[in-house]
Amino acid sequence: MKKNSLSLSLPEWVHDFLEKYEFPLVSPEERMRFVLDLTLQNIERATGGPFGAAVFERNSGKLVSVGVNVVMEQNCSAAHAEMMAIMLAQQELGTHDLGISELPELQLVTSGKMCAMCLGSVVWSGIREVVASAQPEDVENIVGFDEGPAPTDYDQQLEKRGISIIPSFLRKEGCAVLQRYVDLGGVVYNPSRSA
Repeated sequence: MKKNSLSLSLPEWVHDFLEKYEFPLVSPEERMRFVLDLTLQNIERATGGPFGAAVFERNSGKLVSVGVNVVMEQNCSAAHAEMMAIMLAQQELGTHDLGISELPELQLVTSGKMCAMCLGSVVWSGIREVVASAQPEDVENIVGFDEGPAPTDYDQQLEKRGISIIPSFLRKEGCAVLQRYVDLGGVVYNPSRSA
């Protein structure tokens, strides 16, 4: 029988990790350091790739959801950190549209600027702002992942759709997290294909 349902989940350690923090996280620095710590835990516990993300209420700093990359653990190429955080926020808030007027404006904070797939997900999600640390070229040059085809006017494409973006936020720290993945022998799990 072919599968006709899908279930994705975060690693079990995430619950205990969240207990260590006191929310809301008011400043962008606090939010990004939280996401980078979340990402580092995912790397050091060997539960996924070197990426983490969280959805916050933009003005209050209230945490809505978190995500870490669980592509290999969950056997799902779509299980990127941003995708997990967005999908869990949608489930938590009971809507596919995170931009509806009944909700406060939501912000995605991510350890790395989105790949081509996650960029599309952000556009469809209703998220109003993105704060990103490492840049796609950092991910490609430090780790070796193929981030996919992204438009050269990436930031402008988001802004055009009413999504503000703050790129390269604490970029040095984000790059250090990527380097930790490399130092620990992290797998580059891009799909197998011939060029």
